[in-house]
Amino acid sequence: HQAVGNAQFMMQSDDFKRSLRVEDPKEKDYKKWKLKSPEEAKLIRLTVADLGFPDGATTDQIYKQADLLGLDLCEPEVGPQFRLQYKDQPLDEYVFVGMKQIPDQDGDPGVFSVGRNSYGSFLNSLWASPDSSWNAYRQFVFRPRKKPSAP
Repeated sequence: HQAVGNAQFMMQSDDFKRSLRVEDPKEKDYKKWKLKSPEEAKLIRLTVADLGFPDGATTDQIYKQADLLGLDLCEPEVGPQFRLQYKDQPLDEYVFVGMKQIPDQDGDPGVFSVGRNSYGSFLNSLWASPDSSWNAYRQFVFRPRKKPSAP
């Protein structure tokens, strides 16, 4: 498994590193925040068509529909973890992580792509601006919404 190009850049970004920590409003430097505890993440994989868009949709439309269906965006670390754990991924399959976009090395908004081709399994990124267009067969993973804890 390897992280290529923009995925490597995204994982080195402050946006990615900040997402690994528990926010402390009293501390400005996120590097001093506590690391999040590991947790098991259940993922739901849907095609753009499964979300109700047989002719494709934009990133914003996909994210809004996922929200209406009770799904949350994934934390960015889901991308690298999914890549490491998805050992039997079929050849020529690409799954995109529904996540808050992180700027790539060109400053373009990106999401992680977990893929496998004839060269092997990899983690990459794909440009995902709010109005980027996605074909109906594209697959995304989201997290089921966490139930609010009782008061």
